[in-house]
Formats: sequence, C-alpha cells, structure tokens
Amino acid sequence: MHRPQWIAAAITLLLIAVTYWGCPVRPPEMEEGFNRAPSAATGVQSLIREAHTQLTPAQRATLSTLEDRLASQEEDSARVEVLQQLASEWYKAGQPGISGAFAAQIAELENTEDAWAIAATTFSLCLRQEGVAQKTRQYCTDQAEQAYQAAISLNPTNAEHRINLAVTYTDNPPPENPMKGILMLRELEQQYPEEPKVYITLAQLAIKTNQLDRAAERLRKADDLQPGNPDVVCSLAKVYENLGRAGEADIFARKCSDLLQ
Repeated sequence: MHRPQWIAAAITLLLIAVTYWGCPVRPPEMEEGFNRAPSAATGVQSLIREAHTQLTPAQRATLSTLEDRLASQEEDSARVEVLQQLASEWYKAGQPGISGAFAAQIAELENTEDAWAIAATTFSLCLRQEGVAQKTRQYCTDQAEQAYQAAISLNPTNAEHRINLAVTYTDNPPPENPMKGILMLRELEQQYPEEPKVYITLAQLAIKTNQLDRAAERLRKADDLQPGNPDVVCSLAKVYENLGRAGEADIFARKCSDLLQ
C-alpha cells in the first residue's frame, strides 16, 4: 500500500473512532440515568430470590414453568409472549418491580415507545407500594428512569413521559437533589402550558402537602384546558370542600356526579 493510501486509511479509522466514541448514541438527557443505574440483571435476580419466599407453591410452579419455556424460545415473538406472561404473573404476585424487569425485556426486544412506557409505569408502581425496602425503591427508580428516558428518546414530543419521569423523582427524590421532580414539573409547566396533565400532577402534589389553594388553582387551570375530565372535576369538589368553600364544592360535586353516571 502506497503512502497516500496509508494516510487515507488512517484518517478513515480515526473518523470511525471519533464517531463511535465521541458522539453519544443516546440523547444527553438520557446519560445520567444510564450511568447512575445499577445492573438491571443483578438487581432483578436479587429481588426474585427475596420474593420467592413469599410465593405460594402454585405461584412458584407457574413461574418455574414459564421460566423453562422462556429458556427454550429462540424467536423474539415467542419470547415476548412468554415474557408478557411472566410480567403478568409477577404483577399478580404483588411484585411490580420484578414485573417491570420482564416488561423491560419486552421493550428491549420491541424497542417501541409504548413498550418502554409500559415498563416504566410498572416500575413506578413499585414506588407507591407501602413497606418497600429502600434498595428495592432505588432499583425501581433507576429502572423507571431508564425506561421513561428510552420512551422520550423515541418520541421527544410526548410530554406525558417527561411528566411521569418527574413524578418518579417526586416518589423517590434523589438524595443529592430532593427537589428535582418538582423543578422538572415547573419547567414542564413553562414548556407545555396547554398540557392539562402537568397541572393535574402539580395539583396532586399540592394536595399531598396540604397546599389546597394552590391545588385548586392548578385544577381550575386543568379544567379550563380539558373540561369534563372527572379526575379534575371530582378532585376540585373535594378540594373546595376541604377549603370550606361550600358553594364551589357543591357545584363541582354535582358536575362530578353527572360525569360518573
């Protein structure tokens, strides 16, 4: 090979290396979660070992049969079918963290926005269980974060995934940044001023902290943007009742009753 050819080859290799190592494959907003999260495989195996002691013999038998079936499947479509059954069985057993891990395996195979959103939502349910150990909560938080970020990367315009990710941070605030979820929601309020779910979520958080006037304000904004949403109307009736604003509480209580009929 002549000298000019060697130079051209070297430049080509350098460009390939810079492209592969220098350009992030994931959007920048995804990097934090992927770098911070522990190994999903290690985490779920630990959860499975602990959960097995709480299973009934029938549940153990069903899960064992499904695991054997999964091991024998080679086609992705067949694996997805068994993974769906495993996710369902673990969810029915009261283990959304483990269920989410199998949902995440489905998402890895399908790589669709909906599949990642389902996995993320399942992990998020783990954070709302009472009596969950902190290491399990952290595992579910990290995995929900990764799954929501994957859904966001596939559809950056869908505000719902960003809202749900912010809620994940409010359910289990990062120790180094306990206000992260709240700050994200406030940013989303500026970015998506016409998105009712942003105001509904902020209202729910205000109710949790007994900031009822603020909750009513946010719910009224959501009601203006999306009239007839029973979640908003019925919540307003309760908030106004707790504020002692009987007239407004009665108006929204009647609207709530009409919507639920």
